[in-house]
Amino acid sequence: MCGITGFIDHNHIINEQDLKNASSTIQHRGGNGNGLILDQKEHYTLGIANERLATIDLSAKGQQPLTSTCGNYSITFNGTIYNYPELRESLIKYGIIFSTLTDTEVILESYKKWGNSAFEKLDGSFSFVILDRKLNQLIIARDEIGTKPLYYYKTKGFYAFASEIRALFAYPVIEKKINKNAMSTYFRYGYFKGEETIYENIFRFKKGYLTILDIHSGNSYDVPIIRNRAQQPIAIATKETEEQILGKIEELLTESILKRNVADVPIGVLLSGGYDSATVAAILQKNQTKRIKTFTVGFEGEKLDEAPQARKIAEHLKTNHQEFHLEKEMAYSILKKLPEIFEEPIGDSGAIALLFISEKVNKEVKVLLSAEGGDELFGGYRTYAKALKFDSFEQRKMPKFLKNIVIGTLKKSNTKTKAVIEANGLLNKYLEINACFTDLQLGKLLRTEPMVNGKANHEVQNIKDLLIYDLHNYLPNDLLYKSDKCFMSFGVDNRDALLKTELVNYLKTLDSEWFIKDGQQKYLLKKMTNKYVPAHLMDKPKKGFVIPLATWLKTTFKPLVDVYLTPEKLNAHHLLNVDEVLKIKANFKKNASDYNAQKVWLLLQFQMWYERWMN
Repeated sequence: MCGITGFIDHNHIINEQDLKNASSTIQHRGGNGNGLILDQKEHYTLGIANERLATIDLSAKGQQPLTSTCGNYSITFNGTIYNYPELRESLIKYGIIFSTLTDTEVILESYKKWGNSAFEKLDGSFSFVILDRKLNQLIIARDEIGTKPLYYYKTKGFYAFASEIRALFAYPVIEKKINKNAMSTYFRYGYFKGEETIYENIFRFKKGYLTILDIHSGNSYDVPIIRNRAQQPIAIATKETEEQILGKIEELLTESILKRNVADVPIGVLLSGGYDSATVAAILQKNQTKRIKTFTVGFEGEKLDEAPQARKIAEHLKTNHQEFHLEKEMAYSILKKLPEIFEEPIGDSGAIALLFISEKVNKEVKVLLSAEGGDELFGGYRTYAKALKFDSFEQRKMPKFLKNIVIGTLKKSNTKTKAVIEANGLLNKYLEINACFTDLQLGKLLRTEPMVNGKANHEVQNIKDLLIYDLHNYLPNDLLYKSDKCFMSFGVDNRDALLKTELVNYLKTLDSEWFIKDGQQKYLLKKMTNKYVPAHLMDKPKKGFVIPLATWLKTTFKPLVDVYLTPEKLNAHHLLNVDEVLKIKANFKKNASDYNAQKVWLLLQFQMWYERWMN
């Protein structure tokens, strides 16, 4: 809901204009005013800035950075604190007088009252920086799910942070250099894992952590944020009946969805034809008298079009529904804009559909509830079942000679299947199934030395372990990153209505059998949702906001493929093996499978990104 940036400079090189320039690069994240604070001292210059998107307390009193009445504390904040009314009431009982109705001031006053332990009380999606003038510290925090982005650059004598990488590049001391290790990750998975980015010396802040930075020395350390310490799950909830489990999930989901439906601006729901978004819309509509606004994306004449199914769900729930159809020409126009919106190559082609719907709903609402995380919470991806099948086959007791024959036959089928079979353990098999390029293929593609593929060593035994892996990797670094960039490009505050920490923790206590039961994936969510929406409206193949990538790369997007995947463009950086890229392009022309299409997409996005950000 905002864009934040700032710096500490012990060399006195950065000035107020540099801070203004950095903030202006993320102005699209705001639209309701901006502000900055610049402190120039003998040993350092410090600045923080904010581009505000107001959704709670729209008055000028809520402008940021916000400074406490005592003058000792200032904050620049991006996100929403969903339990801020309760925290506000608690603080008022201590005699604290508020000057605004914002959740921003609640964070600041909570910190004044409780110190760093205040952040354990926050239920929300956030990234923020507090300037504590009494302790001469910056306290930098990011929520534990990783819904709100925050990046930093650190070198001797200089430290900078920002909601988007582009703002960091506005500080003249920061150089753009490619992180060649991250290239391997990108081409394997289509996103960047952990804290790495495509740029050297630029990192994501750890989710679920505080970074405490001493202003005078520039030294910092990280502290985990542990919410509701007394309520952390201890034992596996094996004694609960199915009815009790479903009741608890519905209770937690209802609380999560309704708390995210609080704003002083219009709110809507992003509705696909799947269970995740149908659950959000159904629970929200049940708890409101007026018809909620729902939106969906359709593709004319395409098999991936979920608009008809979403329409039936909306009709059943009696929502105020709108659908927007993405034409090929518009998709081509959006594709050309991707490098301007994403400062890193974007491996998820679903960004095209999200950018399209973001621009459309911007005219209707300023807050949009979406349902990212449903697959990671409840076990929805088909690749979970596939990995389990591969792993169970290897564990199965059968004559060794027969097993060797079957495995030998499978290995000969294709390179990817061979890599999956040879992967050691369930998680590594799952990673290979989802990888676009195998290690062998990466070795041929990259002209730089490929990063050694970090195989998972810890014990992974069942689907729950795969879900937890995706919650910490794929969800924040692909899905939530993509959503934030797309929606904030048009000033829409996207709230992920399923991602409540208490729900995540509760699901961790359940036996793995509840996630795929009787051969049915997402068993628990489906059982609960069918209380609101009949099964015959829901039980269709899962699609989501997925574009017909292979078809469009062969037709509509082909002119860009032909421009960027050429020896001339590839030789501009000497990072990729030209012959291998041309071979991949030729293979796609012969066989336009989804797998081959994804390879071409990753190459195209890398090339387009390089031309925009590195040339």
